[in-house]
This record gives sequence, structure tokens and C-alpha cells, in this order.
Amino acid sequence: MGNIKKADCAIFAAGSAVSPARVREFLRDDAFIVAADAGYKLCRACGLEPDLVIGDFDSGAPVSENPNMQVIRLNPVKDDTDTACAYAQAVSHGYKNIVLFGGTGGRLDHTFANFDLCAHAKTQGVALAVVDDHHEIFALQNEIRVINGDAGKYVSVFAVGGACTVSLRGFAYPLQNYTFEPFSGLGVSNETTAEQAEIEVEKGTALIFITDKDH
Repeated sequence: MGNIKKADCAIFAAGSAVSPARVREFLRDDAFIVAADAGYKLCRACGLEPDLVIGDFDSGAPVSENPNMQVIRLNPVKDDTDTACAYAQAVSHGYKNIVLFGGTGGRLDHTFANFDLCAHAKTQGVALAVVDDHHEIFALQNEIRVINGDAGKYVSVFAVGGACTVSLRGFAYPLQNYTFEPFSGLGVSNETTAEQAEIEVEKGTALIFITDKDH
């Protein structure tokens, strides 16, 4: 469906595997690649060599033939996850359009933290999408996003960090200036009906899930 244009930076975490084709769909050829700890294995499995690896390496340090690869070793006693630290490094390098692979699956608390990270990124003016082979998750804040219609996918909307006001155009269940409250499931499993549909978040922050119907 397409949330963000080809990302200029990718972060690989240690969650569910993702296909190389899916990675290519979202990533520029010259993208800066960051591996968060054991996400190094996923990165390599996708045929990519990271520019930067960061983590406490409790599962073993990465082994690479790339002499230019930077390695940042973290203290295991820290306030953030390895993925959040990888995101901070990407932002410190100036990247504003980031995709996170391996951010779902595995421990649910880490998956939830990655969704929170999408919303936090918006407060910094950064577009961060969590992508696997069946999902694309991203946050919108005071903006309009046009997505390509796709009969094979669901689109779900959730308020995050407080209430948000949303309009949906080109959907089976359209909305106009509707206020989503946190903890509401009203926005689950909508469908597009137009070649291009619009999601407008006029106030607050919304977390958007684009999900394969057959998953």
C-alpha cells in the first residue's frame, strides 16, 4: 500500500524474519543500515551488510569482513532497548525516513515498545515504519497520508498518547472529524474502496496498521 517513500535508513532488530523482497520494497539502494544486536543475523539473511551494529551483544558479538562497519557496545544495564538505541543512532546521523525490520514477533513487550517508538518518532519529525512480511505500522500526527487501495489488506486506526481526530476517505467505513479515544477498538479492520484513500489526522497521534487479510 505504501506509507513512506523508499527509506534512507533501515534498522534490523531480532524479531520475526522478513523476506529480502519485502526489504527491497521499502529500502533505497544507498540506505544506511543499522543492526540492533542479534538483528545482525536478520540483516545478513537479507543479503545486507550493516554500516553500524549496536547492542550489548549478550548473544555474541557480530563477525564481519567489512572493515568499515562501526560497532557500538552498550552496557547491558540500560534504560532503552537495543532497538531504541539503534533508532537514536539513526536520528543522530540525520536520518528522517526510517524503516524497522524484525520489530515484530518474539517478545510482545518488545513489539509493543517498537509501536510506541513509531509514535515517539513523530514528535521528533521522523517517519518510522515497522514492517514485516504481513504488516506495515506507522504513526500519523497532524497530517494527511494518501495510501494505495488494496482489497487484500485491512487498515486499522488506533489513538495513541491521547485522543486523536481522524477523517477517512475512500474507505468502506468512512469517517469525518471523528475523535478516537485510547483503548477503543472501533478503528479495527477497515478496508479501502478507492484506488487511493486518505487518512487525515487533524489532532493528536494515530497509529496505523496495514495488515494482510490472509495472515
